[in-house]
Amino acid sequence: MFSAPAQLLIAPKAWPKKSYVLYQHIFGEGPSYPDDGFFYVGVTTRSWQKRWAEHRRAVDAGSPLLFHRKLREELREGRVTYIHHKIMGITDDLEALYATEEWLVKGHWSDARRLNMIPGGKSGLKYLRENGMLAERVVPMPDERDRLLEAWLRDNPRKGLPAPWVSDKWKDNDWAIAQICGRDDRLSVEQVRAIRELAARYSAETIAERIGARSKEQVQRVIDGETYTRVV
Repeated sequence: MFSAPAQLLIAPKAWPKKSYVLYQHIFGEGPSYPDDGFFYVGVTTRSWQKRWAEHRRAVDAGSPLLFHRKLREELREGRVTYIHHKIMGITDDLEALYATEEWLVKGHWSDARRLNMIPGGKSGLKYLRENGMLAERVVPMPDERDRLLEAWLRDNPRKGLPAPWVSDKWKDNDWAIAQICGRDDRLSVEQVRAIRELAARYSAETIAERIGARSKEQVQRVIDGETYTRVV
């Protein structure tokens, strides 16, 4: 099922050429149709069809994100009788769209059907930075947030995401580094610093072998400034 505000259906040519789409994917079975199933709220710079196709590929590829994992489980158990693609807004104002996404996710945070793993909008970006998943000066496109979360979860298979709020302790950089580097399967402070020192001369694969990292991808994310940004 697909739905959108009437004005967008009546005059699709009036959509901004460079636009952002606020959407929901809702799925479930039986009497929950069409709006009371599990749901995920997102923002994309492209059409909802392209973003949905990416979500489905991630579901099939075993993505650990809650939305992908829950849809995969429900499909496997035969409990999905509908999927509702709901376009909630299209605009060229990313600030307004982020604010709306943040409001929607926050308003449903205690809802057991909610499949977003982090706050929406700019609060979500702050969460990624505060927890060492995003460099301070990097501003990812809306579609890239899932990739950062998935990378973190794959690097921490036995850990859930940090709580979706930031305590005063996270403002203490030494304490934050101890938490980021002190978990199982995480790089140590010394390993992170070695990666940065060796990056100018060696490939990520070679560095991974030399320092004992889990994978070249883990090393590459450090080199690209996507992870361990609080380690200096």
